Amino acid sequence: MVSIEGLVRNVSAVAILVPLIAGTASAQVIKDAKVSGGVVTVAGTQATPYASISWEGVEVTSANRRGSFAFTSTVLPLDCVGTLSDGRSPIEVAVAQCLGGSAALPATGQTISYAPGDDGAIRAGAVLSYTDNGDATVTDNTTGLTWEKKTDANVDINYTWQGALAYVAELNAMNGGAGFAGHNDWRLANIKELLSIVDYSRSNPPIDPAFGPTRGVSNYAAYWSSTSWAGYQPEGNAWAVEFADSYSNPVGVLIFGKSSALHARAVRGGF
Repeated sequence: MVSIEGLVRNVSAVAILVPLIAGTASAQVIKDAKVSGGVVTVAGTQATPYASISWEGVEVTSANRRGSFAFTSTVLPLDCVGTLSDGRSPIEVAVAQCLGGSAALPATGQTISYAPGDDGAIRAGAVLSYTDNGDATVTDNTTGLTWEKKTDANVDINYTWQGALAYVAELNAMNGGAGFAGHNDWRLANIKELLSIVDYSRSNPPIDPAFGPTRGVSNYAAYWSSTSWAGYQPEGNAWAVEFADSYSNPVGVLIFGKSSALHARAVRGGF
């Protein structure tokens, strides 16, 4: 099987399209796919010059002599998964952040099945896909969020909850106000966003290596979210995610007093 490869760029606030591996081999490569204002825009290449290109079973354009193609369509499938075909072999394109579709949720990353009907067999959700931007940031191609990539120099630094918020404010004030990596809209992720980068196919830490070091030398890897705990004294307690996964210390959500010392990882986007 030939996997579909491509870098998804120009993420809109509405949705992005992420190529999935289809059930049949295909030479199509998606170079750009996005949704804006209800209009789907797709560009890519495939092996056959002048081939007819169809979206959801309807011919929308033809490739040029080099196999390149581009088109727009107002057809957004109800199940958030569209079919793109070059007339010989189709590929499925899952629409991330699609309103009303299950593809809005990222998959867990687990692909090994241990029993019929389990997560590894069903693999629900949008496939995990990340792009290292080369500027100490990583973009999640499923959610459209861009994350701070940790380094050996800063992964061991701990903060109180208020200190984590202050740390993000410092990132926004860097470079004379231009901000870290050219952006000044960094923030502390909410608890659902922070959980979205857990990769359950990995362990200790359960996160893609694209995000850089996560545990540090102390092997301590609980990260603050911006979400306070409503259960008791929300002014003094907040949710966090543990990334130092082990048998006695499983990955997942935890509650800490806001004076506790935890890690922090900034995020931007999501609006």
